Amino acid sequence: MDENDKGMIRVEVRKVIPAKRWKILRLITRVQDFPKFMPSVKSCTVLERKHHEALTAWNVEVENFPLSWKEREVFDVKNFIVRFQLVEGDLECFEGEWCLKNHATGGTEVIINTRARIGMPFLDEMVGHVIADKIKKNFELILHAIDNTLRMRRYKLIGDRKSSDLKGFSVVGHPYNVQHLIRYLKFFKPDLKMPSQEFLSKIFEITPSYKSYEVKNFRSKTGQEVNGFFIMCPIVPDMLLLSPERVVEKVVEACRISESLGAGIVTLGGFTSIAGERYSKVLLSAVHIPVTTGNTFTVALVLDGVYKAAQLMEVDMSHAKVTVIGGTGDIGNACARILSEKVSEITITSRSEKNLMEAERVLAYYGKAKIKTSRDNNEAVRNADIVIAAASSTGAIVDLHNFKPGAIVCDVGYPKNISYTQCDRKDILIFSGGISALPSEFNLGFDLGLPSTRVLYGCFAEAILLDLEERYENFSWGKGFITNDKVGIISEIGRKHGFEVAPFFWGNRLLGDSDIAAIKEAKKEVMFKNGQ
Repeated sequence: MDENDKGMIRVEVRKVIPAKRWKILRLITRVQDFPKFMPSVKSCTVLERKHHEALTAWNVEVENFPLSWKEREVFDVKNFIVRFQLVEGDLECFEGEWCLKNHATGGTEVIINTRARIGMPFLDEMVGHVIADKIKKNFELILHAIDNTLRMRRYKLIGDRKSSDLKGFSVVGHPYNVQHLIRYLKFFKPDLKMPSQEFLSKIFEITPSYKSYEVKNFRSKTGQEVNGFFIMCPIVPDMLLLSPERVVEKVVEACRISESLGAGIVTLGGFTSIAGERYSKVLLSAVHIPVTTGNTFTVALVLDGVYKAAQLMEVDMSHAKVTVIGGTGDIGNACARILSEKVSEITITSRSEKNLMEAERVLAYYGKAKIKTSRDNNEAVRNADIVIAAASSTGAIVDLHNFKPGAIVCDVGYPKNISYTQCDRKDILIFSGGISALPSEFNLGFDLGLPSTRVLYGCFAEAILLDLEERYENFSWGKGFITNDKVGIISEIGRKHGFEVAPFFWGNRLLGDSDIAAIKEAKKEVMFKNGQ
């Protein structure tokens, strides 16, 4: 071994940052600004600056471990390399280089190679690995801070369409159960031999979020085209109950991937929106991309579906009794608020008595409808002319035999555990709600749990609409902010681009005029049999 290499610590750190090389180089050459956005850098002073050279003094603290030194830096601007070498400091040797390389993603791979030595007898060998860990951690923190700062600056320009290069939509989704996950995996490998469900669930749980599919040239009715991405957030719904922190972590990962891809808006589908609602401050503090749950357009589609179904089933809305299962959630509560101006009675259900009391108090200020609450879904639906099932649950939420003859049941929950349930009732209208018909195909290549590639969940569709309009904002965010006005705005945008309420599907079966007529006839027969 060369005497100069004795006790030498070698550390390499790599990170792909979604920014051009010149932007990163410009940032790292302004070392005096590091303390402003890098918590580990306590101070950094430029002592001397010449053409493409600088002498700087550093004070760094990583996990309560302090390091101080002076170094000389040489900026090879042409080759995007920054070299540094210790002049004096706590370590005997500290030198290395930053190398910025174009990456296939369109961003930049930053590679930092360093060499360091404590230079004290015995200590190099005994605690050198500790110093190596601290140096590595320091550069990882610096790269994370650079990445975060550049993302923030990029999204600050989002309102300036001339300056911003952001565009496209991103949708975050997940399988609605293990069987759906299996179908997803078998799309990519049809002969895949499945392990046990327990093993598969655990593997999926430790998998980070990732880009699953790229949507190209989705065409609006206006002829306008947009592109987007489907980001897989590897969760199954039960995880939100078992490990909410890990779910939020994965949602943040998915949003940051969307940022790396340059998307202008990201929507949270399924249970990821529930995680977003519960931990909204944590999520928004960790990402810069505008985030929406898509709940406003979902509500618009639910209401359009209910109005259409009421007309077909000859239900007078002004005298209708409505039950909203999950009426304290964002979608259910918004439907209740808006319908309270149009119907005679609304019953909302929830498992939480406290949430019901608060929701009842708020709903009392809206409309003319009598407001009732219940924690018993089966009891709440018995006399309802219209039922909106807005509770997201992996298990059964109501016994279908408790619906009254002729009841209209809009299943907007995820997963849809009413409209896909086997049922021997011929006298009720059940349909999947919150689904939009599309002006062109939306095909991810694998099963989304929908009956056609010309229909899409409202939460996903909202992101496409916002991208088409270049409205990069947190359009649906925060519980209780879905207003009649916002529903009207997103509905108008939808009509402009050819998005409207989907045809009625009961499971995968399309319901036509003859099906509606048969349901109405069956209702009459049941009521006659019951002497009504």
